Amino acid sequence: MFTKKLAELIPVDQVFTVPQIGLAGSSDSDLLDALDSKGIDVFIIIDGNIEFQQQFKNRKFGTIVIRAISNRFLDLQPLETKLFEAIQLVDRGSIIQIP
Repeated sequence: MFTKKLAELIPVDQVFTVPQIGLAGSSDSDLLDALDSKGIDVFIIIDGNIEFQQQFKNRKFGTIVIRAISNRFLDLQPLETKLFEAIQLVDRGSIIQIP
């Protein structure tokens, strides 16, 4: 999942983690349905398998999958620029992988 510390790197007005919006512990399909209903623009996740397990094509949000050595902040911090670029480029129902 997306970490609160990494969220601080993203220069946009509103960034929330899954626990912050009350969806911690949700199944992947329930989480994605809830994100659709909450009007989320971009979903960022550190989970390389979700894109193969769930349907994203008709979602109301774009998805960014971060592929890193680990989910430790020190491993994710170097991806800050690529992450910001991906946020600007991702479209509804699409997936962008970084790096």
